[in-house]
Amino acid sequence: MSWKRGAYPEFNLEDALAVIFMLKNPIGRKAISEELGLGEGSVRTLLKKLSAIGIITSRQKGHFLNERGARLLENLQELFSEPIKAGTVEGMPAVAMKVKNPPEFKSIELRDEAIRFFAKGAMILIVRNGEPVFPEDGRKLKETFPEIAQSIRSLAPEEGDLIVITWAEDDADALKSAIHVAVFLKENQLPEEIVNLTR
Repeated sequence: MSWKRGAYPEFNLEDALAVIFMLKNPIGRKAISEELGLGEGSVRTLLKKLSAIGIITSRQKGHFLNERGARLLENLQELFSEPIKAGTVEGMPAVAMKVKNPPEFKSIELRDEAIRFFAKGAMILIVRNGEPVFPEDGRKLKETFPEIAQSIRSLAPEEGDLIVITWAEDDADALKSAIHVAVFLKENQLPEEIVNLTR
């Protein structure tokens, strides 16, 4: 079940962060709308707000991060990685993210946060001795989900990193629930101008 979008613009912090990651390369409003399951009016408003804080440029070929936007993205990537597609879990699309220097956390609390954000499930892992493991029992991800363990290698996880993997009925919910967990962990470190986008 996805967010219900009315006629008025409606987006959240997770949408805004997803769009900032997408804008590394020029992309059109329609493509953003389809990727995030957002109405075009909401996407238009979000792009206007990103333009107003001076981080994107809009051209015929689409919208993209300018130099200031690229610096902002680098700052975000000090907190967490770009979300990546991580295959499927229970036949549903899965998305993974790496969160650097995570604060203390309870796996069950983070899973609940993901599910509150329309995920059907979530795995919370910690990198120990170079391997993503389930913190509760030290079980290695590659022993239970070898394909996913392989797919998340592109995140280049480092010792102590938290890996969140969420899955949902559609790609947009999987993407935004993973971002939601990263935001939940790092909200107090997010740039103020990004947090203010949804205020």
